[in-house]
Amino acid sequence: MTMLRGGRLRAAVLPLALVTALASAACTGASAGGPARGGPADAPARDSPGAGATTGLDADSTAVRVDWIGGFVTPEMLATRLPLVAIYHDGRVLAEGPVAAVWPGPALPNLQLRRISVADVQKLVDRAVAAGVGTEPDFGQPPIADAPSTRFTVRTAAGVRTMEVSALTEADGTGLTAAQQSARKAAQRLYTELTDLPATLGAGAVGEPEEYTPTAVVAFAEPWGANCPAPSSDGGAPGGSMPSVGTPAGSAPVGDLPYLCGGGGAMSREARPWPGPPLPGEPYGEGLGLSCVTSGGGDATKVLAAARTADAITPWTSEGAKWRLTFRPLLPDESSCADLPAGG
Repeated sequence: MTMLRGGRLRAAVLPLALVTALASAACTGASAGGPARGGPADAPARDSPGAGATTGLDADSTAVRVDWIGGFVTPEMLATRLPLVAIYHDGRVLAEGPVAAVWPGPALPNLQLRRISVADVQKLVDRAVAAGVGTEPDFGQPPIADAPSTRFTVRTAAGVRTMEVSALTEADGTGLTAAQQSARKAAQRLYTELTDLPATLGAGAVGEPEEYTPTAVVAFAEPWGANCPAPSSDGGAPGGSMPSVGTPAGSAPVGDLPYLCGGGGAMSREARPWPGPPLPGEPYGEGLGLSCVTSGGGDATKVLAAARTADAITPWTSEGAKWRLTFRPLLPDESSCADLPAGG
């Protein structure tokens, strides 16, 4: 059984939910540094006049991106959430792959790289602009309080365009007019087209997935056991249970805080030495209680190697203190914790 990390979490989200997934896709084709020779990314770019033209834009900037924004999830999950898909001007496509539905899940997400031609990047930009990204359609407000919004972002030579739809995949039409439902169907079609590129462009137009190796990675740090309840009156650890069936990989289900806090043995796990810059790093956001540290260059290589053999509840030690870490690989257009939107 497999699932995608970063799914919508409703009322069953635990405040200590842990980020998961393991970079496990087999490396095939070219490296993450540039287009595969002879592959679809070698196709010549075509100019498209008007608002959708992308000629001359930075290869490391996103041409099209789809994100979930907000929703009933923890600050850590908001901070480390990856885009559903990020399509770059040079044809790189980044998205999360499947991970095993086990708990605890791996420490790193299964971030995968695929490649399409520059001409197909332009086609997708044109589709998004034609679908209304950059305009303000009336999507209504469905009566669903805890669902995320879906944000579409397009970057062209004319600037950045966005479009946001609340509860796009959850709403069933309740409380919406016919016109609002029609607008949502058009946005849903665009969502499907951008998140299923083999179906949209043709299977032969999309390269095989390979592991994406970032040049930098961030880690959000929290003191180990900081949110655990006090021991029971007899001095023992709180009782615990194993995760419930159907819980997203790496997420601690409701009722399992005692397991994380020692009832199931998590607190007695052997800690690993942290190979990156000193923890906890710098404060992140306002009132979130999070700290973040960026590892780049040689530090990133060491951190990624260590994290690949860890899981979501592995304790880490730095300068005599013990920490729980949540990892987020940085994308080509990101360089530090400051590039991740607090609360987004």
